Amino acid sequence: MLIVTPLSLEMRAVQRYARSLQRWSPSTASTNDYEVGEFKTSGTHWEIVFKESGQRNTVCSVVTQQALTDTQPELAMLVGIAGGLRDVVPGDVVIPELIYDYASGKAGEQFQPRPRTFALDPILLEQARRLARDTTWQQWLPAPPERNPSVMCKPLAAGDILMHSRRASVYRFIRTHYDDAVAVAMEDAGFMEAAHYNRTPAIVVRAISDLLDDKPERDAQGYQEQAANHASAFAFALLASGLPPLGKACANSSAPRPVPASDRAGLALLQEDLPHYEEKLKAASSLFSTAKTIYPDQCRHYKEWLDRFATAVRQALGRPLDDYALFLRLANLEEALQQLQQAAERLRQCCPPGESSQEQRAYQQALQQICQALQKALTCLEHLHESLDRRPP
Repeated sequence: MLIVTPLSLEMRAVQRYARSLQRWSPSTASTNDYEVGEFKTSGTHWEIVFKESGQRNTVCSVVTQQALTDTQPELAMLVGIAGGLRDVVPGDVVIPELIYDYASGKAGEQFQPRPRTFALDPILLEQARRLARDTTWQQWLPAPPERNPSVMCKPLAAGDILMHSRRASVYRFIRTHYDDAVAVAMEDAGFMEAAHYNRTPAIVVRAISDLLDDKPERDAQGYQEQAANHASAFAFALLASGLPPLGKACANSSAPRPVPASDRAGLALLQEDLPHYEEKLKAASSLFSTAKTIYPDQCRHYKEWLDRFATAVRQALGRPLDDYALFLRLANLEEALQQLQQAAERLRQCCPPGESSQEQRAYQQALQQICQALQKALTCLEHLHESLDRRPP
């Protein structure tokens, strides 16, 4: 596998977990060199190629592209630090389920954002979500943390600007157009661009080092090193967690995970994942009701996890249920999710809105429909919770 870090301090943090480190070059004629090492735990053994990319999306994309060509890894991982935008504190870990290239757009009299977006490999992302549900990953930290860091799977904005202040115009731009992003960094879009081009399963692990306004003070107090340690610990806990088989054939696949064969497995698996799906529905409701403009890739991203949610509900309905009220509420949720999927697709076709009044009306109607569909799905989910809470353990 390949691990890329933008900074030297991040590389020192990840290499703490590797043994038998040595330099390696793909050929005597190659000008590219790497460091390779091993990571072994009970039941897992990874051969890891390490590469420090440098900062900025374009630089990271070129370096990662060359590294993927030279090494042909089973998976790739970007590990590093990030600045916090909202809902995070220094030390928290962020697995960006969606990465916005916020500098992408059209320059006219006013800059019109047309973001490129990148999604992590869904199998790796799902495994990261499971790992984030408790604190066992913290045993991989080099020292006990002062506070238990949170782990969240929420969007991140990536661009070539190093931000030191929330008063900067670029900060206001990101908060206006990408208000669901909780962190900002400089390399993630370039890294994922290279991984997608090579069809390599990839994931990004970031930890918050500062909240922009306090960056100089936090850096002087060692928070960059702390964040690098937190991100590295989670990354290697993920590698040690027993990843399902990966390969380039499954890169960026949105296929649902297999369901065990027991009669209640479908419902049990759905019940385990319901808090995650409820959080996603609420986040989508907030985004679609407050964002000034919605873009096609945002709709596509939400439709992908809606498809997985709908599949999980159908699998639960396909199993024998002795509770008729529960069956009806599952069926109502399935219908609401179908309507939500249709509304997401209509909105995707209408956004971003054109300049004509007809296009503006179509966009506003589609936006209103998806907001209504989201509220219906959340209501059905609340009723489903009531039935599940009444079931005997």
